[in-house]
Amino acid sequence: MAKDDKFKEALGNRLRSLRLDAGLTLVELAEKSGVSYRTVIDIEKADTRPSVEVIRLLCNALEYPLSDFFKFKY
Repeated sequence: MAKDDKFKEALGNRLRSLRLDAGLTLVELAEKSGVSYRTVIDIEKADTRPSVEVIRLLCNALEYPLSDFFKFKY
């Protein structure tokens, strides 16, 4: 697996974990963040590499600090 693929997988796992910890469904997170449902799914499935702006919107919706979001290993 390429390093970029590992990063996207780790990013998706991080988002899924935070979403579940917040008790939100995919639809709820999409609505609360203003990010499309399809984009949230694609991030969690490691099918896309989102911009920092998209991650910021998701973190705001999750009430999670952006500065802590990228604290994961891949």
